[in-house]
Amino acid sequence: MPTSSKTLRRMIKILLAVVLGVVLFLGADRPAYAELPYTTYSSDTNDVRIRTPNAFVPKAVWGGLNHPEDLFMTSKDELYVADAGNNRIVQLDLEGRMVRTIPESTDQDPKAKLRKPEGVFVTEEGEIYVADTGSRRVAVFDREGKFAKELLAPSSELLPKTFVYAPLKVVVDQRGYIYLVTKGGYQGLLQLAPDGTFAGFYGANKVPTSWLDSLKRKFFTEEQLKEELSRLPGAVTNVTLDAKKFMFTVNKDLKSGQLKRLNFGGVDLLMNHNFAPWVKPLERFSFQDVHVDSHGVMSVVETAGGKIYQYDKYGQLLFLFGATSVGSEQRLGMFKRMTSIVADSNGTLYIADGELNRIQVMKRTHFGELVHQASYLDNQGKYEEARKLWEEIHRLNGMYDRAYLGIAKAMFKAGENEQAMAYFEQAKDKEGYSESYWQVRMDFLLQYFGTAMTVLTIVLIGFILGRKIIRSRKKPGLTDDQSEASAVNLPQRNSRLAFWARMLAEPWKQMLAMLRHPMNGMYDITASTQVRWRFALFFVVLGFVVIIAGKALVSMLFAAQRFETLNLTTEAMKYFLPWISWIVANYLTGSVMRGEGSFGKVFVVNSYALAPYILFILPIQWLSNALTLQEGIFYTAAHYLIIIWVFILIFVGTQNAHNYNLKEAIGMMSVSVVTFLCLWVFGFILIGLVYQATDFVTGFGREVWLRVR
Repeated sequence: MPTSSKTLRRMIKILLAVVLGVVLFLGADRPAYAELPYTTYSSDTNDVRIRTPNAFVPKAVWGGLNHPEDLFMTSKDELYVADAGNNRIVQLDLEGRMVRTIPESTDQDPKAKLRKPEGVFVTEEGEIYVADTGSRRVAVFDREGKFAKELLAPSSELLPKTFVYAPLKVVVDQRGYIYLVTKGGYQGLLQLAPDGTFAGFYGANKVPTSWLDSLKRKFFTEEQLKEELSRLPGAVTNVTLDAKKFMFTVNKDLKSGQLKRLNFGGVDLLMNHNFAPWVKPLERFSFQDVHVDSHGVMSVVETAGGKIYQYDKYGQLLFLFGATSVGSEQRLGMFKRMTSIVADSNGTLYIADGELNRIQVMKRTHFGELVHQASYLDNQGKYEEARKLWEEIHRLNGMYDRAYLGIAKAMFKAGENEQAMAYFEQAKDKEGYSESYWQVRMDFLLQYFGTAMTVLTIVLIGFILGRKIIRSRKKPGLTDDQSEASAVNLPQRNSRLAFWARMLAEPWKQMLAMLRHPMNGMYDITASTQVRWRFALFFVVLGFVVIIAGKALVSMLFAAQRFETLNLTTEAMKYFLPWISWIVANYLTGSVMRGEGSFGKVFVVNSYALAPYILFILPIQWLSNALTLQEGIFYTAAHYLIIIWVFILIFVGTQNAHNYNLKEAIGMMSVSVVTFLCLWVFGFILIGLVYQATDFVTGFGREVWLRVR
């Protein structure tokens, strides 16, 4: 027994040592981050958000500030802070240590004193320009921090009388011209010459107009136009310069062009790009500040949601992260009022929080570095160099669509067109998929076109010779019609099987006859007693089946959505509800306008009118897989041609069902459309009332139940 006890204790010690070793091994060389209060997202080519590994994690937080309103990072990684609450500019190193303050306490010049400065800019020569908002001026300090001069409000007849000179942000271009963001900012940036004289406004936004506004200007009187609310363009709220001295403006309350990259002529080189496509029309969304690094990556803060956005040089979203601090909750990675953002040469972000009075430092992770490097190489056209990085990114996150896109571009450039097609399809990039497919198709034609034409020629010759041989062997004096009649006169024609075959074939014959001669065909359908409800209903259901099958067959270049994302219930409602509503509207209108068509006839003729769609849409959608994006006009034209054909058959069928002449049919169809719209409006109102009544009854019942208990 003692021996067995010692053995047991020894085994327990060994087991504990193994467990401890495994724990130490798994934890070795792995940074231990606490759970972050935010999730990092990116977006696919359809602007749908996808979750990614964290691109940035909190590194440090610096205090000792009072309402920091602006940050500026020099090319030498010197950080300047507009510390508005303390009426000073502070220079910090990258460890958060104070280097100096501007103005210095020893400076006795009264003009050096600042009042609530909200903007700072440092030139390559070291001159410091301060938007001294409280004093309504721009204060300029030399590289030693000594006061040099001030730029007061310029005087010019071109300035509006309502213009208020209150500088908020300031930048200086390589010529020495000063650009100011002022309160309001609807006129754009105020441009000053190096000597401080007025040089004009720059980068102003335009007032968005609609067709209704144009109509009002055309027909309204001056008094009526004055009563309309004055509309102002989106205001410029911030400005920065990138490494190439292009000017970026942050614009408020715009549906697109929230960020603009302006050339010297004030033209937006980002082409009025929409940086927030997920925002709904009635929602408000505005950025606060932007920083652009040497690779063109734009880091932007949005105060209302506490979010940080990163875009590549073309405006494609790389990362979205951050969270709003609620109440007294203060955790790293959460913000209350972000005022400014900059990045150093290593990609580390520095975010000022004007309410929490601190600067948060966000360090880039390995995943973030990979994406930035790969995006930069990709934008430079160095696809092969970026390919390894994209493959590593794909290994870390298989949902990151940009990785598929980067790999596809590298494969396409290397001539691996078939593999590139697969990756472009995964990335949902239609243009890339189209170009790859064009190359694959061209290679196929070059390889097999001669053989295919030879085989086709042989088949045609064989078909012609065979047809002549068959005709020469026919019995003399027996025509084709007589041959067919003799084939019909078989003993089996009276059998039950032949009867049902004719019954099933009759609707299809009528459908084909209608397509050949719409007027006569629709007349025969309305007059025929053999046309049954079940066949018409079968054609309606078949139309829905064809729609679903077509969505599976159509090329991804022309698909509105991916087939696997379809909701059959939604698709059925989108198909059957309008169809039934139209039948009811058509019948009711015909009854009021003395039409002769019964509900059954209206249903049947409209069902048979689906014939072009049922017969031809699937082949067209299948053939779409042989087209490129540039050839899509053929697919679109064929699709619209079929729809127009269906509408023509509906019109002809309605005319025959109700026994109208052309004029009466046109009037009846117009009223039917209005009736159809009224039915839908009434349906929406009814659904709303039922929902409210149900909600009231449910709430009332719940309240009674609680009181009874």
